[in-house]
Amino acid sequence: MTKNKFDPKGKTFKQRLEAFLDDVKATHKITIGRDSGRTVVWQTTHHVAHMFLYNRYKSTKPLKSHLTKRTISWEHFSDPKIVWNTIKQADFLRTKKNVAPVKFGNAWKSGFEPDEETTIKYVKSIQTKAGIGDSGKAMVSAGLKPCGEPCKCGAGRSKHLDGVAADLKTVGLNQLTASLVKAKAGTIDDYLKKYGLHRPFLNHAKSPEPWHIEAL
Repeated sequence: MTKNKFDPKGKTFKQRLEAFLDDVKATHKITIGRDSGRTVVWQTTHHVAHMFLYNRYKSTKPLKSHLTKRTISWEHFSDPKIVWNTIKQADFLRTKKNVAPVKFGNAWKSGFEPDEETTIKYVKSIQTKAGIGDSGKAMVSAGLKPCGEPCKCGAGRSKHLDGVAADLKTVGLNQLTASLVKAKAGTIDDYLKKYGLHRPFLNHAKSPEPWHIEAL
């Protein structure tokens, strides 16, 4: 597979990942793209969207959750009196006419109230347009610690924000898989291990993430 003698011991996650990607490019002539970095706002936006739509976390749920779905309840999500942390309520909610609702004091202005069905469709588009895996359904960790309104679940802050995790582009990973198979050079996970890396959510029961990389 590679003659590289990289020793991951004592190396940071960034050093390990860069060495791995460099070797893939040199050995297999493949450039694997990666996420361009996360911000608290980005992470919070997509975490809240995930927790409103899906919540694939096994051990945590929003503070104000739907009775059966374990997602953020519509009553809480659309409550005009709730002050959201970091992100804006109007960036998620939509009226029946698919525009942002309008507040009048601590209530919604008549004729400009949020509509649940339209909002669900719009929030789904937020996830898919951002390239969230599994057609927008993949888990997204919180951007705040502790997680704030409107979610306030127990999910941990994203490791992406601390520079100890990265998402690699699926296209590049698929190309590498094909190259490894052709060369009979083992698997991607064998390759990653040589650089002190692994895919902790590869076989996750509810939300597998073959693109997510962390240090061993």
